[in-house]
Amino acid sequence: MIQPPPTQSLLFDGLAVWLQRQGLHEVEITDVVQNFGRRLVAGGISLHRVSVGGIMLHPVFGALDIVWDAQHDTVRQQLMPRHEATTQEFRNNPFYHMAANDIPFLRCRLDQGKLEHEFPIFDSFRADGVTDYFGFFHSYGRTGEVLWADLPPGLEGVLGSFATRRLDGFSDEEIAYLEALSTPLALTVKSTTTYGLAKALLETFLGKLSGGHVLDGLVERGDGRMINCVLWYCDLRSSTAMAEIMPLDEYLTMLNDYFECTASTVLDHGGEVLKFIGDAVMAIFPIEGDTRPAIDMSRAAVMTAREALSKGERKNAERREKNLPPIEFGIALHAGEVMYGNVGTARRLDFTVTGPAVNEVTRLESLCKTLDIPVVASAGLNELFPGDMASLGVHAVAGVERGLDTYTLPEYAADTSD
Repeated sequence: MIQPPPTQSLLFDGLAVWLQRQGLHEVEITDVVQNFGRRLVAGGISLHRVSVGGIMLHPVFGALDIVWDAQHDTVRQQLMPRHEATTQEFRNNPFYHMAANDIPFLRCRLDQGKLEHEFPIFDSFRADGVTDYFGFFHSYGRTGEVLWADLPPGLEGVLGSFATRRLDGFSDEEIAYLEALSTPLALTVKSTTTYGLAKALLETFLGKLSGGHVLDGLVERGDGRMINCVLWYCDLRSSTAMAEIMPLDEYLTMLNDYFECTASTVLDHGGEVLKFIGDAVMAIFPIEGDTRPAIDMSRAAVMTAREALSKGERKNAERREKNLPPIEFGIALHAGEVMYGNVGTARRLDFTVTGPAVNEVTRLESLCKTLDIPVVASAGLNELFPGDMASLGVHAVAGVERGLDTYTLPEYAADTSD
């Protein structure tokens, strides 16, 4: 590798140290890329753009791309959905070419005719006046791991590129400079994005509230606190029978459609999905003083129930056209104090809620089937909710010594009047 000249070596050393320090702090990756580009230009490197990113292990997004535009000093961050990260268009770019073929560095003089490996994006670069392109790929070394079934192993890592419009392109010394800086840059990108990725994964698999507690260090067994909340619980009807008669792939598709109607709607209205218990959903709307007042949480829970049932009706209209069994579920709404925290063994912990109110909301839901009604609410929820509720009377349920005073939404009260 050609060594940078002494003056630039001093600049390189300072910039490399700066990158490493950024990696130790919880900084925004877009700020790092922008300031990195600015410092390169200040050090005499003629840049048109700097790009960094990589293929991600994420339940929704497949790739991250961050581009700094030197002319306008702007940063663009793009999260590519997983389905786009497996298309032929995505495969036909220099980043994928480097990652799939384990090519650490790729220099392309775009002003000297067609290249051995041409990519569609190079045409747009040429049209924009780019003369020289230098890309890098630093693998995480997970060569035996397959991210997704339709991608080869070994793609995880940090990808990046530098482009210039200068007539004679990058000098050999500048290429050496950029090559040397690509490693501390990749480490910083990995460090800063790993925290965000961990946060996203924890929120996806544990929920926003529980995931945040794990990141904040509330991980000791028994860590917990009493909270007031509105409890939202639903359960799928006839799931055992459907599992026995439906092909597994159809059954799983049906389950995901059901969870889209229910759990996704909870999240849309600010609730916290604590867990999927088989085909049941346990969720809460935490009550927190003036920021999440009780009346608003009760309203949000009721709106969620109505919207979930409405989505279910629309989904069932589609299923009827395909001669598929309907998705039917009951929803219970309750309010009370619960213990929110982690329980389990020293090697396997789980965030959950416990207490009498949790038992009561699950028992309330069983009345949906008994009374043939989609929503059953408790007296506690009725006291908080500012809208109208229709009384269903007092009902005994298993596991609760006293009878429960129950209610439903007015639009369903007529169904129980006979």
